[in-house]
Amino acid sequence: MDPYKVLGIHQNSSEEEIKKAYKNIVSQYSLTKYQDTPNEALAKNILSDANDSYELLVNGNIYKEIRNLIDTKNFVIAETKLNIIDDKNSPEWNYLKCFVFLNKGWFDSAVSHLTTAIELNPDNFEYIDSLNTLKTRAPEFANYYNQENVQPNTNNMNACGGGSSPSSGNKGMC
Repeated sequence: MDPYKVLGIHQNSSEEEIKKAYKNIVSQYSLTKYQDTPNEALAKNILSDANDSYELLVNGNIYKEIRNLIDTKNFVIAETKLNIIDDKNSPEWNYLKCFVFLNKGWFDSAVSHLTTAIELNPDNFEYIDSLNTLKTRAPEFANYYNQENVQPNTNNMNACGGGSSPSSGNKGMC
């Protein structure tokens, strides 16, 4: 999918032009206009493509930067950037927020964000694989954090890098 083509803009379009094109598509293909009509599925597909294109063009670079921060265990900076964006309707935002919460030992919140990411983008196999990995490794993480004197906010065990517990090996999720 070419995000520029989907939004009907040139590759050198400004952020304002991208936002304007996106808003026009959202307005034109509003689900309330097409609800219970033969074109409802078409409108949903167009809106989905527009959402993905907008996300890629406007937030793509910042999400790459945040992934790199998570990969290099800079969770505080990654969380700060995610909090600035604060886009709870973005599957990628929810996915990355999951790893920040895992690092803190907040498993319920991590699973909740990962589940939201999958609900927002059910065809993303990376998200689905991460949830499966998290479910498989949840007892391991819980045991690690339940050990005496281990606080969830330490960097001794990193969900993205596989951690330092003897049983974890290199089964990271990032």
